[in-house]
Amino acid sequence: MKNLNCKNCGAVMIFDSSAMSAQCRFCGTKYLLSREDTDFFHDYYSTITDLITPDKDKAARKKKAEKLWEKADTEKFVCKDGTEIEINYMHRHMTDGVEVFTARRSIAFLFSESERYKAEKFRKNVSMLDYPSADTKHLSNFFPNIIGGFDLNNGGRLLVISKDEDEYPLRLFSGLDGRHAAWIISRMENLCCVLEFSGLVHSALGIDTLYINPYLHQANLYGGWWMAGRQNSFSADRKMILTDKTDLSALRTAAANVLGFVSRKDVSSCDSIPQALKDFIVEEPYGDAYDDFGYWDKMLIKAYGERKFIDFNTDDEKVYGGE
Repeated sequence: MKNLNCKNCGAVMIFDSSAMSAQCRFCGTKYLLSREDTDFFHDYYSTITDLITPDKDKAARKKKAEKLWEKADTEKFVCKDGTEIEINYMHRHMTDGVEVFTARRSIAFLFSESERYKAEKFRKNVSMLDYPSADTKHLSNFFPNIIGGFDLNNGGRLLVISKDEDEYPLRLFSGLDGRHAAWIISRMENLCCVLEFSGLVHSALGIDTLYINPYLHQANLYGGWWMAGRQNSFSADRKMILTDKTDLSALRTAAANVLGFVSRKDVSSCDSIPQALKDFIVEEPYGDAYDDFGYWDKMLIKAYGERKFIDFNTDDEKVYGGE
């Protein structure tokens, strides 16, 4: 395994046991990284990937990603205690006053000094998630797993969560075919059912807070958790009461957005998608999350008939190519 040298003082960095970060033993500089930072991983990956991966397209996609991520942008942060954190990212955006950095295996949320209270709200609301006992391990994968929190020297706060390398911000996808929009809707309905079970309303479910894995047809609600609250409580800005229909309406707006439309009502004039899909997006939510999921299931069959997995052919370069 090669040594990773500190960019600040040149000393050898120490990897933590999870391989998510490394720290300089002399100056204290800290880096958020992934296992690709070691020769061991590169050699292991190149040698064994074709043996354990029956999908040759996937193997080729992974190898292309290695080269792309070598060109990732870098952002440094100085902690209150003087240590440094470096993030290599491919995408960054602002949402509700919070800057979001998408790295290969993590997402970092940067809260300014005036917004740092949102970091604690993020933690608190995620901790209130509940799952049916039989599905705890599976369902929790689709919600934030916080791996680090750092106080910055400018008074801000950096909160870091883990993600899979094949998970991308939904905001990078638009103008999708109706069949792809359909599986994203199905996954959002799953998420809304978990929120319903937990007695929570996210209130910001949408393209700025969702990440998708296009190869496995999964969706994850990673962002915006500072805006969540209990059902029938006031929203964060105290302008509305949070109900189960808050997220179900947002779900339909997100569906319109990935189809390439600004608003739900614009979908009704589109001739390239089935009427049942248009009706679902334009209509108001059908009961609570469980009822709405059942309704969506019927509309999905009306729109596309028998269920089948439709491959989503993309890769890191296509997704992040415009960055």
